[in-house]
Amino acid sequence: MMLTTTSGTFPIPPEVASRLPQVPPIPSPDAPDYKVLSKAFNQWLEASSVHAIDFERLRRWHLVQEELSARAIASGLDYQVTDDGLD
Repeated sequence: MMLTTTSGTFPIPPEVASRLPQVPPIPSPDAPDYKVLSKAFNQWLEASSVHAIDFERLRRWHLVQEELSARAIASGLDYQVTDDGLD
């Protein structure tokens, strides 16, 4: 499993990946069946408050990882994906 940020693509360690909420991918507007996929994603999101919480947890985690990776790369350091931002 890989994490893609503006600073690069980084492997997600198994111990971090196992803690990530299971969220379907957000449909790409370029996908030929975007309307169908978007509708299905929104139905999933609205089906349970747990889904909305999981989506927000994953979104927040990604934002934190984006910031941490940018700082590491700017400082000339290697970056390792963590679970920071997940809780």
